[in-house]
Amino acid sequence: MGDFIDFFLKNPFLIIVLIGILTSMLGKKKQHQDPNTPPKKKWQEVMQELQGEMQQGNQQQRPAPAPVRKVEQQAAQAAEVIDETTNEANKRIAELRRLQQKYDQERLYQKAKADQLTSTIADNNSPVYRKGPSFGKKQLIDGIIMSEVLGPPRAKRSLQRSRR
Repeated sequence: MGDFIDFFLKNPFLIIVLIGILTSMLGKKKQHQDPNTPPKKKWQEVMQELQGEMQQGNQQQRPAPAPVRKVEQQAAQAAEVIDETTNEANKRIAELRRLQQKYDQERLYQKAKADQLTSTIADNNSPVYRKGPSFGKKQLIDGIIMSEVLGPPRAKRSLQRSRR
């Protein structure tokens, strides 16, 4: 008996598994013993009941018929509404085109101004403005590879510097 208890105390994982099994078994017994819970219905049955209730509600509450207008009046009103909306749409389109032209003119003016400034600054003899070195993608990749090849070995570099 003492060996049996020592075996369980030395294996806490086994104790956890046994507790889990016992709680799941007790949980299943409690679910089957509860008589107050209503029987479960399939979702199709519930949907059929809801549709039947909705149909009964619709039959009891029918709306009154809408007053009938003359077709000619409706056609005239529709034509007026269409004319008004097309006029408003044409006005809006004209306004948007005017704004687009204004925007294009301003953009061209700003571009010309920027080109003029860069041409005055881009003097090759100027001590202030010097164009820096330009690297392409290939040159940058080659530079990184050469720094790894010519630099100190990876084992001698500290890990803290590489994590930054």
